[in-house]
Amino acid sequence: MIGKLAVTWISCAVLLGAAESGDLLRFSNGDQLHGTFQGLKNGGLAIWQSEDVAGAVEFKADKLRHVVLHGGSPVKALTLLSHVALVNGDRIPGTITHLDSEALTMNTPYAGVLRIPRAQIAMLAPSPLGGRLHYHGPFVEDEWKMAHAAFPDGMPPALADDDKAGKDQPGRWVFSGSAWYWPSKLSGTALMRDHAMPDRAILRFDLAWKNRLAIAIGFHADFAKPKPKEPADNKIGENPQRKLQGLVPGDSTILPLLFGNSYVVQIFSTHLMLFRTSVGDAAGPSVERVQINGNAIRLGDTGKARMEIRSNRLTGEISLFLNDEFVVQWSERGTVPNDKDQYAGKGEGFGFVVQTEDSPVKVSDVMVAEWNGMPDSARSLQVDDQDIVLLANGTDRFAGTIGSFQDGKVRFEGKYGEFQFDLDDIAEIRFARNRLAKATDPASQSMTVRLSPLGQISGLPLSGDASSIRILNPVCGEMNLKLESAVMLDFQSSNNIIDDWDAEF
Repeated sequence: MIGKLAVTWISCAVLLGAAESGDLLRFSNGDQLHGTFQGLKNGGLAIWQSEDVAGAVEFKADKLRHVVLHGGSPVKALTLLSHVALVNGDRIPGTITHLDSEALTMNTPYAGVLRIPRAQIAMLAPSPLGGRLHYHGPFVEDEWKMAHAAFPDGMPPALADDDKAGKDQPGRWVFSGSAWYWPSKLSGTALMRDHAMPDRAILRFDLAWKNRLAIAIGFHADFAKPKPKEPADNKIGENPQRKLQGLVPGDSTILPLLFGNSYVVQIFSTHLMLFRTSVGDAAGPSVERVQINGNAIRLGDTGKARMEIRSNRLTGEISLFLNDEFVVQWSERGTVPNDKDQYAGKGEGFGFVVQTEDSPVKVSDVMVAEWNGMPDSARSLQVDDQDIVLLANGTDRFAGTIGSFQDGKVRFEGKYGEFQFDLDDIAEIRFARNRLAKATDPASQSMTVRLSPLGQISGLPLSGDASSIRILNPVCGEMNLKLESAVMLDFQSSNNIIDDWDAEF
């Protein structure tokens, strides 16, 4: 079942590219239809216009997976990353104008002025991620590519399951909605994206897995290819079947063929390792482990986590965070300041490869931003009874109680006195956990509007047209959302039909 669906999704890449900036409708049974989204009717009907049908067609929302708008590119992307994170998981972008003990008020270009009860706010992020956002997705399949040690220059066209030649091809990643899935029983196919990581970069993504975790993440990769060797000198070529099947758990020898000159972090359920990979040496591809003191982690055989890699090509600093908690730091400092030659990662790309068999994986909510050197997040110090303020300079943080915000100043009462912070100087504020409202489960007919470059707002669909829709948000009430910054309407955000995992996965 999964294999057949994989072929269906991958083969649709050509159609998606041909549609360019048109809309794409995907149904809960896996079917899809190109055309134009025309709006919502009676709360439970989506109106769709297709070139193959004379008039508009109505579809029940509970039969829909999602609508990808404008080929995954917004008509007008949001210019600010400032946002509010709610306890229900919504992230609402906008400019904060007022805060008191009862509520927060913010201006948004897509919904006007919003008033949000303070107990529903888990985090304020006036200057999140430490810098300019370079990528957020995935929303478009064609922005990514795949490679394998047997096909380092790119995967061949997908073949049907009943094609004998298809039996000799490696597994493929499957794109569905706003996530990539690895459903194959094999391993070794890399999912890659070029030209995304600046010299000082934050790479953040959500990872979910089942059975056991063994994944490698390449970053600052240039995907350079080694000079071809004679077959007799190619040790990998001596065993074509092993080359096709990919890696055994922990094997790092094929990583240079996938990522070129890069850094690669291997993450397992119990430990992690960092490698330098190179293809420029006359001796051929090489892999060198970067030593650290302590590499133990605790991840279950099945689970999910938010992972973040912070890397600075100019200073050689590399840090890893799991669920916003600092895990480990490596130092690849050169002999002189700003000496890029001492840094193994020569490119701007990144990628993922599963390194064990029968280990389904999901990668979603991928963000790449410019890093300003901030060493950690406010969540790393989050506590039950105090608010945490992390300043944008990356070093100063305060614990206490947030008061009000007005006239551009945040009032804060700490152990050693009262302070006033300029909002622009704050990276993020994490509110005390015991002061937050309890998150409620979304309604069965709820949908999520995903914005670009950042933001997601959920609620019951009420009505709308091609340019705006009206939803009932459980926190903010009725909202009229302009769709010029939207890239997706997700009608089944918690249940993906491409896999056989439970809805939480």
